[in-house]
Amino acid sequence: MLLIFSVNKSPTPTLPLSGFSTKWFHDAFGNGTLTGALLRSIEIAVVAAVLATALGIMASLGLLVLRGRAAALALTVLLLPLVVPYICLAVGLLILVQQVGAKPSLVAVVLGHCVIVLPFAILVIMPRLRSLDPAMNEAAEDLGASPFAALRLITLPLLAPALVSSGIICFVTSFDEFAIASFLAPSGQPTYPVFLYASARTPALLPEVIAVGALIIAGSLLLVLLAEGGRRWAERRLVGEMAAAAPGLPELDDEQPTAKVAVVNS
Repeated sequence: MLLIFSVNKSPTPTLPLSGFSTKWFHDAFGNGTLTGALLRSIEIAVVAAVLATALGIMASLGLLVLRGRAAALALTVLLLPLVVPYICLAVGLLILVQQVGAKPSLVAVVLGHCVIVLPFAILVIMPRLRSLDPAMNEAAEDLGASPFAALRLITLPLLAPALVSSGIICFVTSFDEFAIASFLAPSGQPTYPVFLYASARTPALLPEVIAVGALIIAGSLLLVLLAEGGRRWAERRLVGEMAAAAPGLPELDDEQPTAKVAVVNS
């Protein structure tokens, strides 16, 4: 419905439509406060997604090394933000920020968002990591590759689909988050959800908010399509590189083409 009402000539979102108009899109992008909040949320979400995905890789690698109760305890602690209400996390993080002598800032918002999106990154990356054969890294190291080279040439390329999925999930979760941003964002620098909540009580801004919402929906659909297309292109490229680098080798599972290329190149 947002897509329909965003081009409604009337400022009131009702049916039937009074006419077609793109006026609200022009007004929305001419509103510096609205566009500033939108860009601020996008920047915070991108940084939080990258940091959470990187931390998710390290946490997943560490969890695979642990065994028994230590692994269960570590996983429970890392996934704890999933079951703690965000409002409680927001209050706790605000108290922590004050205790260390800092003030509410966008950096605090990014760190707070990393806390809540990290469990999603772990839940996406860890199953994929467990499905990989450890013998591939061992074979690469036997052929002279360092542990870091094996991680870079074998593990990370095979994790690419999970990393893309993790990044998208973390980005969307951070972009939509309200409670932590409302407590930790500095005055005069609201994120888009905080601005949206405040502007909901201003009827004059409703058409502009609807227009931006329609763009966000369209952008989300485009992001998913691009991610899926990129994943398929990357898989075809890896299979092609494998065939070119080792034409004499028998075909292996498509899930592990990069490993074959790395081992042969080593």
